[in-house]
Amino acid sequence: MQSLQGKNAIVTGGNRGIGYHTALRLADEGVNVAIIGRDERALGTAEKNLADTGVKILPVTADISDESDVKKAVAEITSAFDSIDILINNAGTMGSGPFLESTTENFEKMMQVNVFGMYHMLKAVLPSMVEQESGDVVNIASVSGLRSGPGGSLYSATKFAVIGMTEGLLKEMRPHNIRMSYLTPSAVNTDLIGNSALQEDTMTQPEDIADIIVNNLKIHPRTFVKNTEMWATNPLQKED
Repeated sequence: MQSLQGKNAIVTGGNRGIGYHTALRLADEGVNVAIIGRDERALGTAEKNLADTGVKILPVTADISDESDVKKAVAEITSAFDSIDILINNAGTMGSGPFLESTTENFEKMMQVNVFGMYHMLKAVLPSMVEQESGDVVNIASVSGLRSGPGGSLYSATKFAVIGMTEGLLKEMRPHNIRMSYLTPSAVNTDLIGNSALQEDTMTQPEDIADIIVNNLKIHPRTFVKNTEMWATNPLQKED
């Protein structure tokens, strides 16, 4: 296993949920972390909570669905860090419901955040990784990107796109010693999932996902895990 000490990372949606816990785990490993989010107050709270880790924490307010915002954010991070070694594309939004009751506006919003937001981040960060001939990129997809069901067609479409983008791009990046992978978690106990019918303590927790991300990053650079699919061992329904 390699040490991550002294590396620099960007985590989108790093102010809460999976993103925050990933930022915390990375910081505990000695990684300097830039966290990107739209909610300035939540970013400030996350920065305060991460301050005791002893590494550099840089909160950056940006909307990843806006390409100009992303360019400004990455420029700010690049000026603060001497390299970008790790990119965690975590920020996303979720929606569900019958297809015939859906709206173009809601579908476009999911596409702009889940797909184009990731695209903007990759376009902004990958050139420097190619130049330094190293880097790690982790894209957070979903089991909904592997299979879909009633009410989930549009969200699944965005996550299928994430997986397709990653599958193609990782082959382009391998000659540059850049490892690209994607995670396909099932339901995770975060604000994004809303009010679940499952008992929260039996669900996969955001810190579980963070552990998997960091452990995969610590694998020797000559090898990487392309995809990790995660499930709660025994999720239980809430009692009436």
